Amino acid sequence: MEVIRHEGPGRLGLVRIGERTFSTPALAGVDFTLSRFNSFFHPSEPGDYDFNLAPSIPLGFYTPGEVIEKALERLRGVNYRDFNAFYFPALRRTEYLKELFEIIEANNFDAIYLGNSKILVREYRYFVKTLRELRERFPNTMIITDLEPFFYPLAVYLGVDAFDTRSLRLYDFEGKGFNPYAPVVWGEGGNSLDFARETILLIRKSLKEGKLRYLVENYFSTQYHAGILRIADVENPDYLEKYTPIQTETIYFISDASVRRPEVRRWHERVLERFEPPENTELVLLLPCSAKKPYSSSRSHILYRKAIKEALGPGASRVHELILTSPFGVVPREWEWLARYDIVVTGHWSEEEINSAAELLARTLEKYPDLPVVAHLDEAYVEIARRAGDIAGREIIFTEVRNGTTSGESLESLRETLGNFELEGSGEDRRYRHFENLRKVFDFYFGPGAGKAILPDEGQVKGSKMLRLFVNGKQTGTFREGVISVTPFGMERIYERLKAYYVRIDFELRGDVFAVGVEEADERIRPGDIVGVVRDEKVVGVGRAVLNGEEMMRAKRGVAVKVRKKA
Repeated sequence: MEVIRHEGPGRLGLVRIGERTFSTPALAGVDFTLSRFNSFFHPSEPGDYDFNLAPSIPLGFYTPGEVIEKALERLRGVNYRDFNAFYFPALRRTEYLKELFEIIEANNFDAIYLGNSKILVREYRYFVKTLRELRERFPNTMIITDLEPFFYPLAVYLGVDAFDTRSLRLYDFEGKGFNPYAPVVWGEGGNSLDFARETILLIRKSLKEGKLRYLVENYFSTQYHAGILRIADVENPDYLEKYTPIQTETIYFISDASVRRPEVRRWHERVLERFEPPENTELVLLLPCSAKKPYSSSRSHILYRKAIKEALGPGASRVHELILTSPFGVVPREWEWLARYDIVVTGHWSEEEINSAAELLARTLEKYPDLPVVAHLDEAYVEIARRAGDIAGREIIFTEVRNGTTSGESLESLRETLGNFELEGSGEDRRYRHFENLRKVFDFYFGPGAGKAILPDEGQVKGSKMLRLFVNGKQTGTFREGVISVTPFGMERIYERLKAYYVRIDFELRGDVFAVGVEEADERIRPGDIVGVVRDEKVVGVGRAVLNGEEMMRAKRGVAVKVRKKA
């Protein structure tokens, strides 16, 4: 199996079995055939099937340890040579799974049939943990299981590639079928397989458009869905995040679960790990977000910035602005182009949203030791700032806000409060902040210091809307409304400085880089990231990652990097 596109652990894949090729997610028994199985049963002619399930003992989820040990003893004697699919019984006694993993690794199966799935979905942690183990260990192996269609989107999102359809025929036999409204409301007639096919097509379309998470949050929300998704988001966020492509489009937060999306976790981590305040900062200003993005184009932020300039004049270039919002929490002004999101604004914040934003703000303020902090906020934003001040042990000066933050009296209070600080700025400060606005975006994508590598103090910026960045007359990259590109020369400078976002090869680069040819890859790489292809410690090309860095090292098939430009 080759991975074509990721959204979380879910993926569009291309499977080649002999001369046959098909796409996943798919339906077992519809898009391809799966041999029937029971204890030590297998077809007399293995070549008659696309996937031939090896002799197996379908152990139950709650099977006692002594029975499992006997079954494993029997399985050790199986000759797996003619079989390309392995029955994997999900077990509560997870200490026994190691031996099953060893059997899969030793025999290089094309597919794993995950058993006990209808019991497993009721055991939220085991469901997520089992899929995680299989997906991380075997990136080129299909995972097949048996679930009702209303579980398909969530299962695919967590790593399942295909679904056995035999049990669906039982619903049809009883004259019952699924419909798109709820799993407990039955349609008339036997339409289970038709509905399963429609669901698979919908999942494929969602994956192609990067909308699978929306489908998961909208599709048949049962208590099992809610429990599994919460366990995945809260207890396994690193699993979801490392497979989630870098954000390029607006995210719409549509449910309570949306605030726990992997993109939100990534944002919080990067604020703490990759954002460094401008060196000339003398005052921190906290502002509320706006419905219009980027914030600086909104009426409210235009008024805020006008008031700042009126109060401080050239000294405004020594103020650093942090915007408070949900669910991203804290958005440095330089990253406002990157905070592409939309959320229903009602003025009511959940306790989870307030606490999350306050904790992030408190830790962010640690980056500004001994600097005054001014807050021009109202409503729940005030509570966020107060909690953050208590957590960080910092005094925060609040302006007097009446009738909203953009009223005449509120803006006058902002001017008066800022006017109490004697900040002096210069033309050099303005140039420095202009460079920092660009540098910080590159820091977001590659890590602290990447911006300085792309645009050092002696660098040049040319253009108006599309900004081209140069060092010693050679272009390093471009910037336009938060969207960047990097040349091989620019990526060479990033690699020399940070040793980050690289994929190492030992052959002459002629086209795309396939996973089998990857010698080493930076584990920080996420699908969609700009990466440098390195050979003999030189960047020989720049491209977009298809897989994450860890996956590139484990996978043996498929494209790892789509190369855009060679050095």
